[in-house]
Amino acid sequence: MLTRAASIASFSLGLLLSAGQAAVAQTAPSSTTPAPAAAAPATQATPISQAVLQNYIDVVSINMCTLLKANVAYPTAYQSAVSTIATIVIKDYGAMIDGVNGNQPMTNDRVFNGTAVDLAIDNSGRCPSLIPPAELQRLQNYIKANKPSS
Repeated sequence: MLTRAASIASFSLGLLLSAGQAAVAQTAPSSTTPAPAAAAPATQATPISQAVLQNYIDVVSINMCTLLKANVAYPTAYQSAVSTIATIVIKDYGAMIDGVNGNQPMTNDRVFNGTAVDLAIDNSGRCPSLIPPAELQRLQNYIKANKPSS
């Protein structure tokens, strides 16, 4: 099986993320958002653990399979799922994943791409009959090409 560090690579399973979507995680609060009464002390973000990240992936994967079963288009469900997880990692954990990139922040694109790979792998085991065959083939090709050496 691929390790998460190996899977954080530029990869596309038919998912087209625009620059605007990658920037979603860096959106400033809207002008209608009231300012806090007192500034909260700044806290240093810590990397998300592999276990917590996998929990998010599992929950979002179940939701994505449910959406696909309800005939939501694959690109729509996949894009929404990837964006959900990536935004949590970027906003709540400072774009850091335990054991990846020396626990240093990653670019939004790298977080989105890694999330896309991890989610695709999870979905391929959870609801393969709901994923378009071409997408499954792309994933299998990617896994073969990036299989860690033993």
